[in-house]
Amino acid sequence: MEVYGIFGRDRIELFETMGPELAFVHRIERVHYHKRSKYQDILVGENRLHGKMLILDNVFNVSNLMEAYYHEPMAHIPVGLVNRENIEALIIGGGDFGVAYHLLKHKNIKKIAMCELDGNVVKVCREHFPWGKICEKDPRFKLEIGDGFKYLDNLKENSLDIIIIDSTDPFDKAGILISEEFYTKLKRVIKEDGVIIQLISDFHIYGECYSYVLPRVKKHFIGVKVIAVPVAFYITGYTGMLLFSKNEKMLESSRIPEKFVSNIPDVKTLTDSNIRAFLELPPVLKKFIEKFSTK
Repeated sequence: MEVYGIFGRDRIELFETMGPELAFVHRIERVHYHKRSKYQDILVGENRLHGKMLILDNVFNVSNLMEAYYHEPMAHIPVGLVNRENIEALIIGGGDFGVAYHLLKHKNIKKIAMCELDGNVVKVCREHFPWGKICEKDPRFKLEIGDGFKYLDNLKENSLDIIIIDSTDPFDKAGILISEEFYTKLKRVIKEDGVIIQLISDFHIYGECYSYVLPRVKKHFIGVKVIAVPVAFYITGYTGMLLFSKNEKMLESSRIPEKFVSNIPDVKTLTDSNIRAFLELPPVLKKFIEKFSTK
């Protein structure tokens, strides 16, 4: 991915290009914050379509008017699949607080730890987006600033019901959050009937990424599903996520209660029927997974 910025007197235009055929332009009408942290460039901009936007290293991440397209599936699908009381969850990344905010809508969530590497992202999002202040008022929520990869070492074996990896797109083959060691650590701390969901990327454009991630995941987890999440403001129109578990039955759509979504307050993108559709893979995704399955 390449990003080009045009910084004019009255506005900023960011061009995200993905190969020679595809590009996306984000026009920023107002800049609220722009500084570089130890880890990345952080920009909070605003326009009429998105409201406030979080842009990291010149790549669009989330906006306050459209966050539900991304955060709701990532948060609610694992809760629906686990479907029990006293759920303990870990979010690796997620510094905008969006996933944690949606998880906390569920009364059966007992505890959430969110481990975000970049403390500056947390501070900026707490100031410019509403979700952080809401989360930090809830006693079930705990914030950890640090390396999520290392944080896993401090957890007990088979201690978590849900793990959500809400990081930047893992394009780098050697990235630590798609490494063999990372999936070994996840397997140690997730319960036998737990569920993990991880942002991956669009499989049409980034098929190569799946070619090394899927075999690594399938080496450690019996149940693995790719889901395509429609996100109108992403460059390809949707993003990909991986669902995986030690028990393949945990990923069956029938596990989600019939009125599950109806009981979640203020849901914008999900219904009781379409949440199950994420788990019923179309032929194109089934073929895609088979292509990269380990024998």
